[in-house]
Amino acid sequence: MAFWAYMLHCRGGVFYTGHTDDLERRVAQHQTGYFSGFTSELLPVELVWAQEFVTREEAKAAEKQIKGWSRRKKLALIRGDWAEISRLAKGKTGPSTSSGQMDLKIQAEVIDALFAHAVRAAPEECCGILLGQGALIERAVPAANVHPTPRSHFEIDPQALIDAYRAVRAGGPEVIGYYHSHPRGPAAPSTTDRALAPGDGRVWAIIGPSDVTFWRDDEHGFTPLSYSAEDR
Repeated sequence: MAFWAYMLHCRGGVFYTGHTDDLERRVAQHQTGYFSGFTSELLPVELVWAQEFVTREEAKAAEKQIKGWSRRKKLALIRGDWAEISRLAKGKTGPSTSSGQMDLKIQAEVIDALFAHAVRAAPEECCGILLGQGALIERAVPAANVHPTPRSHFEIDPQALIDAYRAVRAGGPEVIGYYHSHPRGPAAPSTTDRALAPGDGRVWAIIGPSDVTFWRDDEHGFTPLSYSAEDR
């Protein structure tokens, strides 16, 4: 019996990685929205990569590894560019800070979740809360954008913030920071972002049309942060 690890290209350029023992059937299920959740909300989807394995454990291991890869590395895998994969494997980071030090660790599926939320919300800006422990971001929690002009601004639903901080007091994960998208602009703080930033030291993720960046909002303004994707 054969097992497969596979990757789908979803609406908005989001990638989904999984494994199965029946590749043709599983892809058809994704394409018809059979599975509620991630891929059904990002139709249409297309198979862009698959590899056969002898055991399910090998296929699951490949799925887990690829989920932890950057978007550039996934694109290199689709192209079959192993030289580029090897080059990227030597430094799995996001944008560098001036010190060149690693600042954040992010669960790999968080990046996919951020892209998926941005695609679902477009052409409006999405927003939400980043949860984790210390310098590790473990979850991205979507929140309603309650700003009167959500196509060009965002405001996180106050109730979502209240619930998040209430959970912290009850022993839940820390509020590491927040995120929002720029559907038509770069993944960098806008003039409005800079003007309204509270300078409280929180992390900000900004999702552009093709990438996501992370920033520290402190008293000196926004500082770019480097990051690494982590497997669970």
